[in-house]
Amino acid sequence: MLKTVAVSRSTKTAGCAVTYRAGAGDRFGTCPASCALNPTGKGAGAVDADYLAAILDAVPRRGVSFTYSHFDFAEWAGELRAGRTVINYSADTLDAADAAHAAGVPAVTVMSPKAWQRAKPWGETGRNAVTPAGVPVVRCPAEMGKAFSCSDCGNGEPLCARLGRDFVIGFTAHGPSKRAAAAGAEDPGGCYADAGNCRIHWNATAKAGQDESDSQAVRKFARRLPPGSILRHHVAGDIGAD
Repeated sequence: MLKTVAVSRSTKTAGCAVTYRAGAGDRFGTCPASCALNPTGKGAGAVDADYLAAILDAVPRRGVSFTYSHFDFAEWAGELRAGRTVINYSADTLDAADAAHAAGVPAVTVMSPKAWQRAKPWGETGRNAVTPAGVPVVRCPAEMGKAFSCSDCGNGEPLCARLGRDFVIGFTAHGPSKRAAAAGAEDPGGCYADAGNCRIHWNATAKAGQDESDSQAVRKFARRLPPGSILRHHVAGDIGAD
């Protein structure tokens, strides 16, 4: 199931085009069962090859698109190319982020609020922390001010939409289950999408009917967006086969 929104009104993605993806009747149905943020222990067992191919090609004309995945990057990273959708590996730990970065895969990770306490201010170097391997960790700029969204990031090219970057992006654990999110595999759960308005949209997506595949829907959606659009694929959900 796929829900498309041409102009997001969410604080973080305001002005961007976004999608939500879910399994039929199960919001976690396209997420890997192994994801540390998935509290159900259920989900997709493999990547949906057709959907993967579709989102990689689903880039607005003269625009950019990006997303994130908790699936092992070995299953999809070989398909990344310039001009395609940038898929970021969602690492549960800084060590996992290091592994992705060493393989040339763009990576993001969840950070505990305490992780930034010894970090340098954003304006000093733009790089707030480092991984065990010494890779800079840049805090998501949207966390630095309420009026800042993905559409403001990177002067038209959000940091998460940059394929060959030399840093990891850090997102501070937030929401009702932020402690679980920061704990990673030690305490399953903590998915930000499983709370608030995002959960409402996600549940609605899981319950909706659809007369075309997610692959068909996302390709059609991207083609219809205005030139220069920024598209965030599946704010909730992943690239798994339901």
